[in-house]
Amino acid sequence: MENPNTIPERMREIEIFGVPALFTSKAIPPEAVYPGMFRYELQTGDGQRPHRLAEGPGGKFLGTVLTPVPVPMEGQREIGPGELSLDTGAGYYTPSEFEEKYLSPDYDPASRKERYGKES
Repeated sequence: MENPNTIPERMREIEIFGVPALFTSKAIPPEAVYPGMFRYELQTGDGQRPHRLAEGPGGKFLGTVLTPVPVPMEGQREIGPGELSLDTGAGYYTPSEFEEKYLSPDYDPASRKERYGKES
């Protein structure tokens, strides 16, 4: 298994329950989660729309969500209207870049273009 510190995959930034997060449609096993990130499964019930966020398997898997802080829940949490934004327009980040953006005291948004090749 790859070292989670070096996984280069960029994941889409989303927002769930007011928390910025990373989303991928791939399953990320718990042992491969970037250190300091919290892993959840985005699941659907009977339909195709996201229905709940869960700490483990349960419903139909839609993708993996990584957050920089824990999401308050008891095993799973239903997603209500307005509690999930899959299209924030914030871009795609590796877990390392996401950690720097939200947790680094030295993060400078003006330098994003130079570091990530993106406009601010």
